[in-house]
Amino acid sequence: MKTRKLVLLVLALSCFFHTHAQKEANSLLWEVSGNGLDKPSYIFGILKFIPADDYYWPKKADDAFKSSQILSTETQLDHHARHELNKAAHLEGGNSLEDYLTEAEMEKLSGIFSDRFGISDFKFNVVYKKFKPIMLSTTMTRLSYGENVKYYELELINQANTLGITTQALEKVEKEVEALEKIKLDDQLKSLKHTLENFDAQLKDYEELVSFYKKGDLHKTLEYTMHPLENHEDYETHFIFGRNRSWIPKIEEYMKSGQTFFALGASHLSEEAGVLNLLRKKGYTVEPVQ
Repeated sequence: MKTRKLVLLVLALSCFFHTHAQKEANSLLWEVSGNGLDKPSYIFGILKFIPADDYYWPKKADDAFKSSQILSTETQLDHHARHELNKAAHLEGGNSLEDYLTEAEMEKLSGIFSDRFGISDFKFNVVYKKFKPIMLSTTMTRLSYGENVKYYELELINQANTLGITTQALEKVEKEVEALEKIKLDDQLKSLKHTLENFDAQLKDYEELVSFYKKGDLHKTLEYTMHPLENHEDYETHFIFGRNRSWIPKIEEYMKSGQTFFALGASHLSEEAGVLNLLRKKGYTVEPVQ
């Protein structure tokens, strides 16, 4: 009987500590130290955009940001980057989605833009129907919030400029574009058609993503990031995990030159091939800041 009680106690304590560890791992702000660094640097998980009412910027993140010499985002948001991203967003050769979707699918798509977003047929025909499918799916989610959105990278870059913090990037925008272009057009079209048939469900998924994001649940944030793409393997392999590996040398370079605040997509942080684990494998101590 005593042995049984002891086993049950050990199991109970194991469950407690496991649950506690899982809870501790839920964080958007992470401190990176050790391995020869003079000062710790910080990684904060962000979303590309978020409803303004949900914009989350905790005091400890603000303190870490203001004490840093460098702000590093994924790509530099300058005029060149905007030009390249705009070019990459459009189908090649002047093609439009009419070349790939049925008449009924195009009618449904234009109906969402006019009825849900209040965008004129003229603007839809001139701009949006020439977007690549993968870009359009994400754009549709953002447009559903109208102007009531905030962009983390822009907010932080503006703050950095005000405070005199140097802004850097982990890659050129061409690398981001290259990763996106590895996703075949046929697969992008499947994703867009899924969006057309399940648009309300996609918006609900994004609300769930924001909810998990604000809780610091990086695993669930990654899971819901993949939903519009139906968990597409190429997207995960090239756009997320492949870029993670290519960033590590640059991350190390910035951390060694001074305290750096990294604002990276939350979907890039978790899992075996996430940035946090890759840094641990390099010998750094990576701990959540609650």
